[in-house]
This record gives sequence, C-alpha cells and structure tokens, in this order.
Amino acid sequence: LHAVGDYMGKPMGYGGSEDSPVSRDWTSKEYSPGGKCIDTNKPFSVAVSFPTDEQGNLRAFELELSQQDKPCTVKASITEYSWGWPPPRKNGWGELTKALQMGMTPVMSYWSSPTMLWMDGLGEDGRGPCVKDNPSQCPEYVRWYNFSLEDYRARTTSKW
Repeated sequence: LHAVGDYMGKPMGYGGSEDSPVSRDWTSKEYSPGGKCIDTNKPFSVAVSFPTDEQGNLRAFELELSQQDKPCTVKASITEYSWGWPPPRKNGWGELTKALQMGMTPVMSYWSSPTMLWMDGLGEDGRGPCVKDNPSQCPEYVRWYNFSLEDYRARTTSKW
C-alpha cells in the first residue's frame, strides 16, 4: 500500500530489501517453484479484499493466494497504516479510504529487470527470495484470467 508521498509504502507478502521494509508473511517453503502451498510454476488464485466498517471506512487490506490441489493457502492482512518521519505520523488509512470511495481502476503489471533486488532481494534478515536478479529466467508473458470484482463477504472458517 502507498499513500501519496509515502515512497516506502506498507509491504505484505514475501519480499522487501535494500531501502524497503522486509515483509515475511510467508516463506519460500510455502510460496516458490514447487512450494507447499503455492507452486509458482503453475496457475494460482489471488483474492484481494478491502473490508470496511458500517461507515465505509477501510478496516483492512487482505490478500489470500490459493492453488487447486494444494493443502494450504498463504494469507496476509494489514489493519493499520500510519507513515511519515519525523512524527507526527500521517494517517494513511484515512487517505486510502477516501481514494477507494472515489473509485479506482485495478491495474496489474508484469515486468523484470536486473535491478529488482529492492523488491525481492535477501533483505536485512537474509531470508528473501533472490540473491541475484536474472531477468532471462522470467517468462516472456503471464496470463490473468477469471478476473472479477464483487462485494466483500467475510470469509467463514470451516470446521473439519
């Protein structure tokens, strides 16, 4: 997530390095080529949700990746977003709420570069996905399909 003026943003998922905050909501054991939950060599589903309260204020930003025939999913959630230095910190959540209420266009992109370690490098904890960028290993294109927009419905957890 990025509010206007916040070049660092609030990360989630699996990445972040150099000047970016490290994000480790899952690891390469769960999400990678041959991963336990998401095998990145095969198609997988992405669900992004923006639940709001009764007044329409953003409550969270939720992400869930799932894949057919896999025993698990990977999930991440952001429930607060303040930014800025020096204090006082700015309320990024309020700014994002206003932007969402005004309407947005979903945008997806796919790109590679020999200088992507800022996003997917080892990070200060040494546990990130990439030691070196190698754009020649990236496929020429990817496909997005079955794209839809729908009203948010809270997910219920099924009991085994």
